[in-house]
Formats: sequence, C-alpha cells, structure tokens
Amino acid sequence: MTEKKETAVSPRARARRRLWITAAILLPLILTGLWFRLYYRAFFSSAQPAFRIPGLSDGFVPQGLEACGDGSFLLSGYIASTGSSRIYYMGTDGTSRSVRVCDENGTTLISHSGGICTNGPFTYLAGGKGKCYVLSSADLFDPASREANILGVIKTDNSASFCCMSDDGLLVGEYEFGRFKTSVSHHITTPAGDGNTAVVLSYPLDGDQPFGVFQTPDAAYSVPERVQGMSFTDDGRIILSASSFQASSRLLLYDRAAVASRQGIFWTGGTAVPLYYLDRDSSVSVIPLPPYSEGTVYSYDWLFVMFESASRRFQFGKLIGAQNVYRMLLPAWNPDS
Repeated sequence: MTEKKETAVSPRARARRRLWITAAILLPLILTGLWFRLYYRAFFSSAQPAFRIPGLSDGFVPQGLEACGDGSFLLSGYIASTGSSRIYYMGTDGTSRSVRVCDENGTTLISHSGGICTNGPFTYLAGGKGKCYVLSSADLFDPASREANILGVIKTDNSASFCCMSDDGLLVGEYEFGRFKTSVSHHITTPAGDGNTAVVLSYPLDGDQPFGVFQTPDAAYSVPERVQGMSFTDDGRIILSASSFQASSRLLLYDRAAVASRQGIFWTGGTAVPLYYLDRDSSVSVIPLPPYSEGTVYSYDWLFVMFESASRRFQFGKLIGAQNVYRMLLPAWNPDS
C-alpha cells in the first residue's frame, strides 16, 4: 500500500494564506465603512466627535443623553444581556462612572431606560410602559456613588420612551413604529394632514411638588413616528431625533412659535389639555443622519447626538465612528423669515 506524502507548506506560504484570509474579512468591512462615510458625508463633514460612549464593551446599549450644564453628561441605557438599567456619568475630564439604578428594595431595575433629564435635585428616567422614574441627582453626581435609588414614579398616559426638559416643564414622549404600538387615541391627523402616531406630555415644573413637577400634564404634543429623543434650541426650534432599524435616521426641526400658534384638545386621564402639532406646517428642516440615532440634547449652541449602532446588539456602528457622541452646529435659521 502506497503512503501519500504530505506536501510541506513553507512559512512564507502560510503567512501569505493568512494575509489573504485577513484581507477577505477586512476588505468588505472597510468598504462598508467608506460607503457609509460617503453616503452620510453631509453629517460627518459638519459633526465632530465630542466624547466616546462608555460601557460599550460591557454590553451597554445607549438610549438617552443629557447635558448637565457644566460640560458633563448623563447617558442612560441598558445592558443587552440582562436588560438591567444603567446610567453613566461622563465628567468634564473625559472619565466616566457607571451607576446602577435600584428600586426601594435595592434590586437592580430591569428597564429599557430611554431618555434622561435633570431638574435640580431630581433626575428623570423614561422607563417605558408608562413609567418615568424619579432619581436623586445627588446619587448621580456624587463622585463616590455607584447606585441611584428610585424615589418615585410618574405614571404617564403614554409609553414613556424618552424625556427632556423645556422652559415649561418635563416632557415625556413615546416611540411608535412597527411592533411598537401606541394607543389609537394618539394617532392624530394634524391640521396639515400629517398622520402623527405618538404623543409627548408636558408636566409643569413646581419646586414645591414632591418630585419637582406636577404629576398631571398641562399640555400635549402630537409627533410623528420613530421619535427617539427631543430637545429645544435657544433660537426657537424644537428638534426630534427619529430612527428605526437600519433605515436612515433624521433630525426633524420645527418652529416652536408656529407649533404654539395652532392648538387642539387632547384628553388625558379624563382631563382636556391643549394639544400642539409638530407637522409639515411647522417644519423648518430635515437633516439626514446615519442609522440608529437615539437621544439628542442642545447645549451652548451645540447639538449633541448619540447612536446605539456601535453597541454589541448591532456592532456595525464601530465602522463609522458611532462609538462616539457627536456634536454639531445646526444650519442657520431666521425665525422671522
């Protein structure tokens, strides 16, 4: 029986083979990254990385973003593998600190943990399922703190997917698209004929209230589908961050004065409150963004935008730099034009 002799492979041939395998893996990734950069060149040419999103290697999926006014930030989200809520405090020196959110029993909160915003001693965390959690700001800003306890819950007449602060109050909004459904009463045809599908509720500020706000809304905003975050500019614009799956994200900009000029009625908890419409008649501009935009916040002339595409859930965002929070200047706008 004749034995077959194995053909010896030289070290140079093995190295060449490894090089080809590496190239076959990396080249499509590089080309994909370049294509994204080219396709969204308007965004990448105007936006610049502000800081790196912490916790991505630990499974953190970023959702909400808040500017604290002194150059520091809060980021809210959850851990993909467990669903545990987590908040990161990002200091002005670029260092971050993770904070676990706990209920009254000391148990880690299991929550999507969407938007986050602060109001003096209180910080609000949109927890989904009609719950906006109230936390102690001291628990988040104390350099030695690693836990934030839930002080209470504001129960909302919507899904409570995101939140933000305005001059008038705490705004809690909801996301609607695909399998994420909202109440039929929140599907509203606006005066411009737009079919909006979600509602943002405004809770007026009051320092004498237990959690800094009245827990009954005094106004509502009708907004389009896919909204992930909301913010307000100093020059009178309202900004919505809208995204879904791998489709392009968008920043939707509206004239706040035009929004306030048209008023309907919205019933919440058996009470009628003013309803304002964000639609084509109050639209100022639309800015395309890469997929998976989440929270956005306006601070000192800059708009900060965050994406979840670099988290372990999606990964591809690492190819286009989405592991960073970006800051950008908005297009010039004359509200009197």
